[in-house]
Amino acid sequence: MNKILSIFYIFSLFVFIVFGIYEEEIGKRDWSIRNIGQYENSLYYPYDDTILVHSKLLNKIDNIEDTTTTTTTTTTTTTTTTETPTATTTSHVISLLNSSNGEQRWRQLLPIQEQTFQTLTFNSFDNDYFLTLTNNKIIRYWNRNNGELLWNYDTSLAVEGNCNIADIINKDGIIRILCDQAILFIKREKQVIILSNINIDNGIELKSLNLQNVYSISKKDDGSSQIKFIEFDSKFKISTNNNNNNNNNKIQKLSNPIQSNQLIINENHLINKQILVILTKSSNLDIININNINNEEPKIFNTNLNKILPEQQNLEIKSISSISNNNQFIIILSNGNHLLVEFNIENNSLEIVKSIKRTNIIKTSSTTTTTTTTSGKNERSSMNLLIYLISGNEIEDGIGGEYSIELVNGGLIGSEKLSTISKKFNGFIEKVCSFNGYILISMSDWSIHMFKLNGAVVESLWSREESLSFILSTEIIDYPLPDISKLAQLQYEFNETDGFFTHFSKRISTQISDIFGLNKQQQQQQQQQQQQQPPITTTTTTTTNTEENEQIKKIIIVTTKSGKVLGLNSKDGKVLWSIFYLNFNDKLNEMKVYITKKTVYESPEVAIIFPLLNQEPKSLISFINPLDGKERHYRIVNHKLLHTNVLSQWSDPVTHAQMMYWVINYPVDHPSPMVTLYPWNDKTRKQWSLLKQYYFYLIDKDQSEIKGYGIESLADGKHGGIKSIPTWNIKFNNAKIIATSSMNPHEIIQSPAIILGNRDLLPKYINRNMITIATLDDQSTLGGGGGGAASSSSVLTITLIDSITGEIIKSFKHQHSSNKISLVQTENSVVYSHYDIMSQTQLISSIDIFERNIDWKTETVSSFNSTTATLSGQLSDQLIIKHKSFVFAHGLIKTLSLSITDRGITSKHILVGLTNGQILPIDKKFINARRPYPSEVTPNDAEEQLIPYKPILQFPPWLFTTYNSTVQGLTTITSTGTDLESTSLVFAYGQPDVFCVLITPSLPYDILSDQFNHISLIVTSLTLLILAFVAKNYKNSLLLSKKWK
Repeated sequence: MNKILSIFYIFSLFVFIVFGIYEEEIGKRDWSIRNIGQYENSLYYPYDDTILVHSKLLNKIDNIEDTTTTTTTTTTTTTTTTETPTATTTSHVISLLNSSNGEQRWRQLLPIQEQTFQTLTFNSFDNDYFLTLTNNKIIRYWNRNNGELLWNYDTSLAVEGNCNIADIINKDGIIRILCDQAILFIKREKQVIILSNINIDNGIELKSLNLQNVYSISKKDDGSSQIKFIEFDSKFKISTNNNNNNNNNKIQKLSNPIQSNQLIINENHLINKQILVILTKSSNLDIININNINNEEPKIFNTNLNKILPEQQNLEIKSISSISNNNQFIIILSNGNHLLVEFNIENNSLEIVKSIKRTNIIKTSSTTTTTTTTSGKNERSSMNLLIYLISGNEIEDGIGGEYSIELVNGGLIGSEKLSTISKKFNGFIEKVCSFNGYILISMSDWSIHMFKLNGAVVESLWSREESLSFILSTEIIDYPLPDISKLAQLQYEFNETDGFFTHFSKRISTQISDIFGLNKQQQQQQQQQQQQQPPITTTTTTTTNTEENEQIKKIIIVTTKSGKVLGLNSKDGKVLWSIFYLNFNDKLNEMKVYITKKTVYESPEVAIIFPLLNQEPKSLISFINPLDGKERHYRIVNHKLLHTNVLSQWSDPVTHAQMMYWVINYPVDHPSPMVTLYPWNDKTRKQWSLLKQYYFYLIDKDQSEIKGYGIESLADGKHGGIKSIPTWNIKFNNAKIIATSSMNPHEIIQSPAIILGNRDLLPKYINRNMITIATLDDQSTLGGGGGGAASSSSVLTITLIDSITGEIIKSFKHQHSSNKISLVQTENSVVYSHYDIMSQTQLISSIDIFERNIDWKTETVSSFNSTTATLSGQLSDQLIIKHKSFVFAHGLIKTLSLSITDRGITSKHILVGLTNGQILPIDKKFINARRPYPSEVTPNDAEEQLIPYKPILQFPPWLFTTYNSTVQGLTTITSTGTDLESTSLVFAYGQPDVFCVLITPSLPYDILSDQFNHISLIVTSLTLLILAFVAKNYKNSLLLSKKWK
């Protein structure tokens, strides 16, 4: 027994040590952003100044992994692919935020299967708990302080049909759930049904009026609608009349039929403690006094716009909003004007309080103040609700679009500008919520902004960039040099358009100016440079110092589904700048970013490409400065874009920008699409024939077809139009393309060969034009099962293709595979993950390709031709292709990526992203296809340090770069090198989280750790120097003494 306790104690110590490692490392070399998604609704808790927020997330549901557009770095060829837009589904998030600073206290992501959200209800009898209703049947009871789920209940176990509203009606914790034709009462502690009222009426919609009453809307046979008020006794039974045994429920016929789906929207349905206001289908207003519905027959006051404004015969009521305790609410007219009206209960009349004649009114919102009792509890006061009006003007000539706010009742404060939001940078206002002096505004760029009204001053408190919860694409660019004016001076002196004597004279003049202090020209250039590049800032974030951590600091450029492009600081994730495109078509989920000019030049540049909203098939290419996010110029493409890419080996001699091209569907559906080269000027026109050395291919996943193209001739010399020519075609008849991959254009080849144990060289088959295609036969079906169920007879095929010639190099088949697969290529290897349905195991397979013979002096167009064999059937004899599969024991794999370093010296690691949000770097040596079986290990293998093959891959937990945290909804991992060869920057994102970390695949061999003792190094160096000096003198004295002897 003592032995068992000792073992358990030692094991516990090991666990604590692991967590100690996590705590020591977290936050030192990584950062993360925990987003909450698009704002939907919120509840305010005044006693601790927090807001409970319900938001929604968009999640990718496409079973096909996005293909990556890449460019090879061979001297003559380029291979590219196209992207297929992915579909999305909706899930929901609940979070608690601090009202004063926006900090997130906790967050809960609801299951992705629950795509609808009905109710977020606070417990008015206990502020520490709240209630949610999702998917029309799932009731959950939460602890508001820490986000803990206390219990949940599925109403489908009790009643059929959907449930729409849930609330807590008394101090005993009785939960009332309004369902289709049924009302459930559940006891909170035991989660048991104490009463169920079934079949109250046919075809009704139940609505909660207050804690005691319920009303329903039903449609009659004649098409009219009626409202029924339902009363309950102390035992939660429907009240009945003892005289005639009929329902005592009050029934009133409404003035006009009501569309049932409109009743859920606040713009057509308002309630306070005294009246119920309903906007009917024919734009009539039905107002019901609900004060005495338990004592007398409720009466409906009916009115329309003709009675309110007799002089306005051609207008209609568009919607209603913002009801107050004194029965004031706003009527929004069809011409955009607003009416503030008040209903008088005593004489049943509707009077106009104020007419707000504006056509640019955006949103209205109402709020109430709170009072604190002697017991310390906050209660709603009887003061009138304050109604805020937010308006905006139009953008003209790139300026304007500001929003302003004013109080239209309860005292006019005048118009105050909301300085941190505008139509140009944030789009339109989507939702407005106000409470206790706070005003929360969500914009169409998904950002959330909190303001506070202090007297007549509107103060901006905080903002959240929730567009980062759905990232479409990303690029990473180096941060500029600390003194970029020196680079500008060098460009001024050595402009490629000048001759030798001009360069020489400029150099001499600069030297003379430096010697005699006549550097006014340089100072002016510096001032101009500072004016062109203002401090990197945005309306939502602060600036950062450009001189800190220069070796690693980069700018991460991300495009988002909201149409917003942001520049993030790689050091801490702060937003440096943002630009919002109002004309982005967010339905296609496609916005690409390319680096066209790097920071080695005075003014870097990136291109943002996206389809235009309501202008199909047009697309826009926007060229922006990645240092400040300002747009320089743009170009509209009038035809459908089939593909875009950057030619990294060809740059414009005038602008130093990398040549860019795009393929358009013109003529429409022609077998030879048009290629446009950009920038197009006199010099590039003379060199257009260089494009003949480049090739591209297009993938049609709907038709399971791949087509390769070359460049034929110049078609439009004025605008840079070039005609393409088809070169090859591969069609997968009975299979569907589910994933593709190609070489990473940023990868540096470490070495062209492997040194074997016998000191021979084994040449790598490095073909930057090789692509990998994963197909699944048409018997598979989409679904779950470890990341996607498929038929037991489904076959996964991995095909290696040379994209220049279209020749198939090799193919591999896997039986019983699901449709969830991820691919990554590195040097001469292809690594892919797949799930075996029969054995229920996650697998990682590796393909390594080598050449038997190679002529190192031969320079070839495609490395597919690098062997001495011809393409007619002898290639497989000249290639050594190894393939092995491993069982991955750490869960299901979502995505694979490659660690990139600046020089390619550091060992390559495969970055494995798991479905649980963890990221694990695996050294390529562990998934080497050349790992020999234990019985086949030779002395040369041992000399080469090849690890004997074991089918299961297991790694210690401290190797995970995410430590004990997760990246929720992880979808993509990207990597780039830094000036430190040992260090790689890894950027990962999903829906909704963002994560960035610095990793050292081969340990930090070129970095001194923070714990390094510099004093000891100096003392040791001085001591060795002194000892060397003493030893030298002692040696000389010994030699001198020896000679005297």
